[in-house]
Parts: sequence; structure tokens; C-alpha cells
Amino acid sequence: MKNNKWLIFILIICVLAGWIFLRPKNEEKKTVIEDNKTEESEEITPEEIKEKKEVTVEIVSPEEESFIPRQARMWQAQVNNFESDYGNLGTCEWKFYLNENNDEVLYREQEIKIVLSTGGDNTCGFTSTFIESRGKLRAEVTVLVKDAQENILETYKGERNYIVQ
Repeated sequence: MKNNKWLIFILIICVLAGWIFLRPKNEEKKTVIEDNKTEESEEITPEEIKEKKEVTVEIVSPEEESFIPRQARMWQAQVNNFESDYGNLGTCEWKFYLNENNDEVLYREQEIKIVLSTGGDNTCGFTSTFIESRGKLRAEVTVLVKDAQENILETYKGERNYIVQ
């Protein structure tokens, strides 16, 4: 009987000790996790705002400021600082205006499909010999960022001037 009393006494002490030592540790873990979540969300938001740069479109090719008619040219635009959690579909709408007889006239249009992503190539381009006339040429590209249902999410523009000699 004495052994049973000691065994029950030791069992009760173990249960109480386990409950005392384990319960505060769980509460501390919850507090630490909650504090970390609060700190992380407060730290991330200001950094994202500081690091987020304006998205720009730049016509990077052809590099020369002038060229001759019927000369093959690589027309290429670069979308800079594009960030998205998922890849987006896009359309590059190229328009070329040529100054003929002191009037700027729409000379040619071209449409290219692209995929835009964070850290991706994010370029759209084509090669052509379509410019057959001389004058001042203005190349304009409009990049339409679309979702999977072809809804336009954002629009970016870039342009560059050339001389066709």
C-alpha cells in the first residue's frame, strides 16, 4: 500500500510539473511568433515601397540614329523594372510615323505578343525592311499588360526618333 501511495504521489507531481513547464513555453512561442509576424509585416512594407521602381519602356534597337531605306532593321523594345507575382501576357503595339511633306503620317503598324515576368527578358521585337521612304521617322511602342482573360491591366509607352537618309 505504501508503494501505491508513493507511486500516485510521484505521478501527480510529474503531471503538475509537466503542466507547469509545458504550458508557459507554448504561450511564449505564440508570443514570439506573433511578434515576428508583426515585425516582418512592418519591415517589408516600407522596403517594398522604397525598392519599387517605375516601369519604363525603351526602344533599344536599332541603336543608330539614322539608316537607309530598305535596310533590314531589328526593332526591339525593353520593358524595365516590371514586377509581377505571376507571368503576364502582353502585346506590343508598334506604330511608325514618317514625316512626308512636312506632315507626320502613320506609315506602318505592327503587333507582337509577349510574356512579361519579374526578372525575365521582357523584350518585344521584330526584323523588317518595311521602311522604303526617306524622312524623319518616329517609332512608338505601347506595351499592354493583360491578364489571362485578355483584360488590360496596365499600359506603358516608349518612343524614339530616327532619320531615314
